[in-house]
Amino acid sequence: MIIQPAVPATSPAGLTNFATNTSGSNAYVSVGANGATMANYWVSGVSVATSAAAFMMTVPPGGTCALQYTVAVPVWYWSPYTLALPASTVAAVNTTGKNLSVVFLGSGSVSAVTVNGLTTNLVQAPAAYTSGTPLPAGASIAVTYTGALAWAWLDPIDLSLPHSDGTMYSQPNTVAPTGAGGYSPQNALPYASHAATGSPGYGVGVSN
Repeated sequence: MIIQPAVPATSPAGLTNFATNTSGSNAYVSVGANGATMANYWVSGVSVATSAAAFMMTVPPGGTCALQYTVAVPVWYWSPYTLALPASTVAAVNTTGKNLSVVFLGSGSVSAVTVNGLTTNLVQAPAAYTSGTPLPAGASIAVTYTGALAWAWLDPIDLSLPHSDGTMYSQPNTVAPTGAGGYSPQNALPYASHAATGSPGYGVGVSN
């Protein structure tokens, strides 16, 4: 697992606004434009791509990466596990020894996701905020897609921690339990909760 850094402000040069890989291993950084207009991708100050709507950078230990963009802020995922995305319908194998989740980024279109030769019903929109396709250790995955697409192979715990696209996963962990965006265990009980022992706010799951 690699701690997910925030996407830095747009960088007019590769070493102006950047994030550093402090993990001690290669970080595979999958980027999706997410409405942004991408102009440049840098790894340790060297341009590795320009206008791609979806791209994966390999950032070595101690290396930096930066993005130049306008209009909107892109999203990215950092992972030590992600393989290069093969051509459409070509399978890749999870040899990491870990059960992972696969999410998609970019402006492409995904029409099928196949795991171990079986087509799943987990077709995702190419956006980082999708819930992820489970990819068990040793399993193969093939994606039928068109257009600009990237993927990220993530430890499932990464999906519950703050990251660049936090509205889907980290919000329930960081927003107070009020309103539509919050989460309250009291509201998740099988029975309506009510005050217990004279202490408002402490619910019990049975009727008195």
